[in-house]
Amino acid sequence: MKYYINGKYVQENDAKISIHDMGFSYGYGIFETMRFDKKKIFSYTDHIDRLYNGLKISKIKINKSKNQILSILNKVININNLESGLLKLIITKGNENNLKKINSSIFVIIKPFYEIPKIPVKVFYLDEKEFPIIRYNPAIKSINYMGNIMAREYCESMNVFESVFFNQDKIVTECAMRNIFFIKNKVLYTPSLDLGILAGIMRGLIINIARDLKLEVNERKIPLNEAKLMDEAFISSTGIGLVECYWDNWKSDYYYSKRIKKELFNRIKNN
Repeated sequence: MKYYINGKYVQENDAKISIHDMGFSYGYGIFETMRFDKKKIFSYTDHIDRLYNGLKISKIKINKSKNQILSILNKVININNLESGLLKLIITKGNENNLKKINSSIFVIIKPFYEIPKIPVKVFYLDEKEFPIIRYNPAIKSINYMGNIMAREYCESMNVFESVFFNQDKIVTECAMRNIFFIKNKVLYTPSLDLGILAGIMRGLIINIARDLKLEVNERKIPLNEAKLMDEAFISSTGIGLVECYWDNWKSDYYYSKRIKKELFNRIKNN
């Protein structure tokens, strides 16, 4: 695969960054993960708007327009000749020895889709105070994901697909890598953004689809004990779209989840 590294398109093995880059030395940067199908990026406008908002909040300046970023992304897709897959766009503060001018770093990584689970996956509820999770409101996609990766590795060691965090008040927040949804009595529940969780692109689309399907949508603080009594549950992200989930001593027929999932992938397909 060829990646974009600060103006150059290079083979994966030749991709190098400076040890003085503040993304490397301090985790000072933000990123976006985007999916593309038929060589077309899904919900590009939503992704790029969130990215530029994150740049503003993070005080990272770049000398490229949104259209120039899109051109870079499209070129990475085309030179790798992939019809579908995932793009990861990373922008860091740049070299810490040269902060008096705009010297941010821009990287684009590309990879084919991984296999998306076709059956419900197991999740595990985790107390986020056990992991160094960064909560910032409004949430940005910081590249400092140490706590999230630690939680993911813990789940993998337990043969669990994903973790679902709850905070010190026993309120469900989000997954290590994804958003979480519940359904009960024809109401779609998902944690509210004021908890410092990420406004996922798929999250927003799923909320719109649920409303189109005449489900009530309720974004609010969901106590852990209430979450465990829901009728249905699923997780979402750019990579997986929507995947139904379960936990120990709980099961569901996923009636409405399946309807939302079907419509979601129809919209992705017809993007």
